[in-house]
Amino acid sequence: MKLFPDPETKKRFMKTGLPVILGIAWSPIIWIMMMSTVGTLFFRLTGSWPVTQVVILLMVVVVTFFLLQFFMRLGRKFGNQHPEKS
Repeated sequence: MKLFPDPETKKRFMKTGLPVILGIAWSPIIWIMMMSTVGTLFFRLTGSWPVTQVVILLMVVVVTFFLLQFFMRLGRKFGNQHPEKS
C-alpha cells in the first residue's frame, strides 16, 4: 500500500500538510521553553496557574505561527533557486 498514489499528491502534501505537522511537533518544545522562562514570572503576577497556562498557550500559538512562517519563507527563498547546469 502506497501512501501517495502519484508524485503530485506527495508534492501537494509536502507544501500544505508538512508545516502543520511540524507546528504540532514543535509546540510542546516551545511550551516547555516558555514555561521555564516566563511561566514563573506570570504566576507571580497573576497568582493562578490556570491563567498562566492560558497566557503561555496563546504565546506558544503565536510563536509557533511566526516561526513556521519564517521557515516557510526561508525555504521558498532557497528552494526556488536552481543550480545552473554547465
